Amino acid sequence: MKKIIVLLLLTSGLYAQEQVFNVQRYCIDEQPFKQGECNITGNEYSFVFLDTQKRDVVFFLTATKMKYKIVDSGILPQDKNYTFYTLENENEQVEMRVNQQHTKIEFLYPDNHIYLTVGKSTKAVN
Repeated sequence: MKKIIVLLLLTSGLYAQEQVFNVQRYCIDEQPFKQGECNITGNEYSFVFLDTQKRDVVFFLTATKMKYKIVDSGILPQDKNYTFYTLENENEQVEMRVNQQHTKIEFLYPDNHIYLTVGKSTKAVN
């Protein structure tokens, strides 16, 4: 019985740390950046996997898969409605922002900004 309880506690702890965001629409704004402008839009297969415990982010944008490590995170001082994550991999560093309602995610690359409108998460942090 003790083993079952320990197993349940461990699995619920792991489950609680990962969020899977189902992207309903994406908007890619390329340089020069203009507020509210999209150079490319779509609603094809796109997901964001955020695991704060493992400090991993995996971003699927149509046929592209990008994996990052979270190197910093916090609440944006200029907009407390957003949590920021500084992400990096072997090729680049990027800032990701997630609003508190988990309905918008932004990936801010030096040469383009990707704005995601998110539907219901299939997993949520408890």
